Amino acid sequence: NNAGWSDHCSSLWSRKANVCSRARSLLAQSIQPKSLSYLTNNVAMEAFKTAVVDAATRKEVSLEELCYDESPLKGGPVWSFRFKESAGSDWTSWDPWWNGKQARKLVFLRDGNILQLQPEGKTAPCRIHNGVPLYDVFSERIVHRDGVDVIPPRIELKWRFVQRPLDLPARPDGAYVRITVGGRDVPTYVVHRSPNGNWGFILESCWGVYASFDLAPRGTFSSSTRRRLRRTRNGTRWVNVDDSDSDDPDQDDRDHTRNVRRRTDLLEESAMVVTGHSQWREALLYNIGAVVLPEGHNTDSEQEEREF
Repeated sequence: NNAGWSDHCSSLWSRKANVCSRARSLLAQSIQPKSLSYLTNNVAMEAFKTAVVDAATRKEVSLEELCYDESPLKGGPVWSFRFKESAGSDWTSWDPWWNGKQARKLVFLRDGNILQLQPEGKTAPCRIHNGVPLYDVFSERIVHRDGVDVIPPRIELKWRFVQRPLDLPARPDGAYVRITVGGRDVPTYVVHRSPNGNWGFILESCWGVYASFDLAPRGTFSSSTRRRLRRTRNGTRWVNVDDSDSDDPDQDDRDHTRNVRRRTDLLEESAMVVTGHSQWREALLYNIGAVVLPEGHNTDSEQEEREF
């Protein structure tokens, strides 16, 4: 009945970073007075099904799921950001996540700007949204120049949807996000679901990653790991496990799932799918000074070859 399926929805969705608006709307419709219950039979079940299918099949992010100010009544999604190791030490050396702190918290705005929620900037907020101060990105830094601590020049970040990146197959709006840093396009961010099963979204390029949920600080997990032969549905394979993991084979799958999800909250390099190889044209153009990255004009056969 609706009550039972409603409980199923609440239990499952409480562990997820994102649930599509259609599923939430259906669940709200299922909560009706008993006199109208004949109109809402199985609606909660449909809400459950809609959410599961959406998470499994849709990889594009909507404006509602991307933008902090999509709703005028409340704040929207806050994205955790960190650089990848491939961005180089010039960027990772002052990235909070790489220094064992919480990942930088950024927000996308409908007007095309990207601003910073945390850490707080050293300058005054450049915008207030529903009482929440928003700062220029990277404005928490102080640099030492000529013997004096100074605030570095402002770096403006902007975003837009694109459909045809130079290196990757064409996809609809919401599948790719092009970000401009200091007036220059950087390699396109590919939208996909999180590898840890929490239904959250990832924006990933060869040099950086945004997550629609909190990223655990780097180095928060035990280094006491060992190699072990694990039994899986597809046979056996060697994996890294904690010393605290159970040796009970009956608990193997359950423990392994929990451990994998816990570790992939870090979104380590091994969990990434976009590399310098898959974006080599855009990375090359950026490195030789391109300001605007061109759109791709790939044939269908070329697109298939470049699938990552």
